[in-house]
Amino acid sequence: MKKILNKLTYLTYQVFPSEKANSLQTIRMLENFSLKNIDVNLIYPRRGKLDFRNETINDFYNIENHFEIKQLAHKLPFNYFKNFEKINFVLSSFLWSIYSVRTVMKNVPINQVMMTRTHWILFFLRNYKNLTIFECHKFSKINNFIFKLLKDKTNLVIIFTNLNLKQSFSLSNKLEKNSIVLESSYEDRLFQNIETYSEKQKNKVVFVGQLLRFNRKRDIEFLINAFKEKSLEDFELRIIGGPNQVANDLEKIAGKNTKFLGHLSNKDAIKEMESAEFGILINEKNQHSLMHTSPIKYFEYQRAGLKILAIDFEAHRNLPIKDNLYFFEDGNVFSFKTSLLKAKEEPFKNSPELSKFSYSHRVDKLIDYVARLEGLEPPTL
Repeated sequence: MKKILNKLTYLTYQVFPSEKANSLQTIRMLENFSLKNIDVNLIYPRRGKLDFRNETINDFYNIENHFEIKQLAHKLPFNYFKNFEKINFVLSSFLWSIYSVRTVMKNVPINQVMMTRTHWILFFLRNYKNLTIFECHKFSKINNFIFKLLKDKTNLVIIFTNLNLKQSFSLSNKLEKNSIVLESSYEDRLFQNIETYSEKQKNKVVFVGQLLRFNRKRDIEFLINAFKEKSLEDFELRIIGGPNQVANDLEKIAGKNTKFLGHLSNKDAIKEMESAEFGILINEKNQHSLMHTSPIKYFEYQRAGLKILAIDFEAHRNLPIKDNLYFFEDGNVFSFKTSLLKAKEEPFKNSPELSKFSYSHRVDKLIDYVARLEGLEPPTL
């Protein structure tokens, strides 16, 4: 039987290693592709001041099943002019996408699958006959513009992270047919067996995530103030994530029962989750947070056996496996306290659906989907 995914090249404008959730998700997906005996190659720009040695990336993400990693030159004005950061990024991404697609595709045979989450790379791959998989994680006018230009493409598969996000675009019938909704996931091998979670620290609450999103604070001050309330003095809040300078600044205004751990590796952050009783989903109000987010940490919280306090956004209401979700009103300390105290009285409810949200299962679903689009029987995995 013909196999569609023999070799996969993931070409992206992301950087590695990085604390950002999107970089973590890319690495986990590629590692799980590799575990399916697919020859995986990650290519990204040599930009910024990070350590680009492959062994550093493998250690940073706790990668066990290694795959090929390459960097391409990036001789562009990224981060050169601080007052025009957004323009610099857009311009550099556009120009590097032209260069990288031309460079990489010289050596890519037609039967090799391409994958990216960078819209300009998708745009410049349009003239090649290779099957291209595009991961779409947020709405943007550029994405919508490119989808309209590619409305007749049949060798394109689009992944959306939730149904609301998919429906926010004006997709042609062909792109509608060639799109799939895949929620975010967790890496199962980093977690203990569910049965060990009976040894949790009572009243321990964790928030895991970057303290800045799009260079704006994520309303962590709200959590700090909530845990200063007398009714929550028996709870301990641990905030995990960087940048460390932001964590240090916030720690100065925090109460005694709030601790900042800074950035931790995914493996160490999961250990903190596993020892906790509650996890928190909180974000600022914007279109992505309100409607389109599918947080990796939500699925990690579920896998770690946490009861989850989530700000009452539609995107959170639409998340799967709702038995352990407790909502509170945005900016309302009383609502937050009420939800937390209610969750304390309830047991964690383990769902048989949880296994469907591992990265391994996510990759299986994508491989199955691509095989069916090509008119083949899905491979036995």
